[in-house]
Amino acid sequence: MRRWILRALFGKPSGPLGWVGARLLVTLARPYYRAMSAELRLRPDDDLLDVGCGSATLLAEHARHVQYVAGLDASEIQVTMARRRLADRIANGSAQIVRGDALRLPWEDHRFSVVTSLNTVKFIPDPAAALREMRRVLRPGGRVVLTLGDSKPTYWGSATESGSPDAWGQWQWSDADAQRLVEAAGFADVSVSVLDGGFQLVRGVNPVAPPDMSTSPGSPT
Repeated sequence: MRRWILRALFGKPSGPLGWVGARLLVTLARPYYRAMSAELRLRPDDDLLDVGCGSATLLAEHARHVQYVAGLDASEIQVTMARRRLADRIANGSAQIVRGDALRLPWEDHRFSVVTSLNTVKFIPDPAAALREMRRVLRPGGRVVLTLGDSKPTYWGSATESGSPDAWGQWQWSDADAQRLVEAAGFADVSVSVLDGGFQLVRGVNPVAPPDMSTSPGSPT
């Protein structure tokens, strides 16, 4: 039951609880989006993808000057809110909001110069595959900034082994395991810091000479 409640509120907002959670997230997420934006140092020529974009807070408040933004979310509630918020940019062709699956991103290889994701990977059944997809659509030399789990060894009173879901159904990693997870997806120069509130802020780049991506989800066959 508690897993269902958390997902309905924040994981994949749906139903009456989802509308409440989606509105709460606008306020709750702002400090984390500010921290991510500070790390990104977005440029006017960037093409930015936010995976698990929610109501497009990052795209609307921190990427106004970026030439193109795209967001993907699994929640119809969040997608509806994001499209309303970015209606002008969508109309002029400089933004796109898609309802979809983070394990199969609907964009071609190397489409974006920046990929972001706030507290989304921990809700995905296969976090490693989701990270490989993010890297697939990121250009060589492109930047990734995301938050993963809670850096603390316990979460809401539930002891959790690193690299496994907690009692609420969210994946949790130690800081060292979080770094290894992102490096295993092929990112380089990976670093992890802990934000106020305990969330792990992870940075990395897609190497300029990437290895073969032929076996990653979503790659052309």
